Formats: sequence, structure tokens, C-alpha cells
Amino acid sequence: MTKTSRGDRGNLLSGLQPLWLAAFIGFSLLYIALPGLIPSGWRWLFKIIPIALLLYLTIRNTNGRVQVLLGLGLVLSAIGDVLLALDGLFVQGLVAFLLAQVTYACLFLTQARWQSARLPWTGFIVIYALLCTLFIVPNAADMQIPVTAYMIVISVMAIAAGFRTDQQWLWVAMGALIFMVSDTLIAINRFVTPFEYSGIAVMSTYYLAQFLICTGLVRSARLAT
Repeated sequence: MTKTSRGDRGNLLSGLQPLWLAAFIGFSLLYIALPGLIPSGWRWLFKIIPIALLLYLTIRNTNGRVQVLLGLGLVLSAIGDVLLALDGLFVQGLVAFLLAQVTYACLFLTQARWQSARLPWTGFIVIYALLCTLFIVPNAADMQIPVTAYMIVISVMAIAAGFRTDQQWLWVAMGALIFMVSDTLIAINRFVTPFEYSGIAVMSTYYLAQFLICTGLVRSARLAT
């Protein structure tokens, strides 16, 4: 076990290479705030560059089950990103992200342990999911069953994240919650009512969620060595 100060253990950014962090932030902001600078035919590629950077971080800094499942979740997320960026492939993109959430949930469940102190977290996730389902599903027409299934899976993923036992559990759990928020915004914009700056809201929460989940797990793996 490497010696690490308590303050360092709580610092999510500790150990991240400045160049990698600058690239992640820069490409994320480019896609979110300056899409006009990206040729339309290449936007799908720029959309997944931040996820590719997270995958690189995962491969370099984890091993075993974490590397396999976290890496697979990121790959499935990137596939979902590409599909959602293309016209007429929303359902296929939803399926890709559903599989990504299943993968994340499986990973978190292997790291989870029953803790009664985390029950409020479970209650919060369940209430949030129920409210979102009641608000969105009635407007989802023939997508009601897939949307409901997706909400159940992502809720399980977020609950499992809250029961992880390592020192980075809160970062990962917050990432899971923000992932739920991002997907809720997609559903509201598509099924309920389109809203201004939806793209910025969706992608900023999405990149933040993936960053917190990935770096939290990477940081946990580093502290365990």
C-alpha cells in the first residue's frame, strides 16, 4: 500500500497529468460551447474524444475487473454517442447506453457492501427516478417501455454507486446521479418539450458524470496499490 495523506486521498484531481486534464477539458468545451468550429460531418468524432481520453486513463491506471468493466462501459457510451449524433438512430443509441449502464451497475455491485447509513441515498434516487418516470413516460408514446426500462437500470446503477465502500465512493456516486440528470434532460427535450440550450445542458452534465465516475474509480485503484 502506498503512503498517501488524508488530504491527497480526498483530492480527485491528484495524480492526473496536467496535459491529459487540459485535453479533456479543452475537447469537452470545444464540443459543448463551440460546435460551429467543428465540421458537421466530424462532430460525432469530436463528441467522443473526451470519452476516448477517459478510456485511455482507465487502461493506463486500472487492471482486472475494473479495467474490463469500466473500459467496456466507456466504449458502449462512445458507441451510444455516435449513434445519437446520427439521424434516425435514437433507439440504437438508447440500447448502447442501456448496456453501458448495465456494465457500470455490474461493476459497482461487485464493489458494494450493505450499509444502512446509505439508505437515504437509495431513497433519494428512488424518489428522483419515480418523479422523472411519472413526468416523462406518459409523453413517450411508443417508447414508454424502453424509457421505463432504461430508468430502472440507471437507477440501479446509481444506487449501487452509493453503496461502494472505498474512499472515492462519493465522487463516483455523484457522477452516477449527474448521469441520471443528463439522461433526464435528453428525455425531457425529446419527449416532453424541447428547451433552449438543451445540447449544452445535456453534454456538460454527461461529460462531468463520466469524468467523476472514471476518475473516482481510477483514483480508488491507485490508492489500493
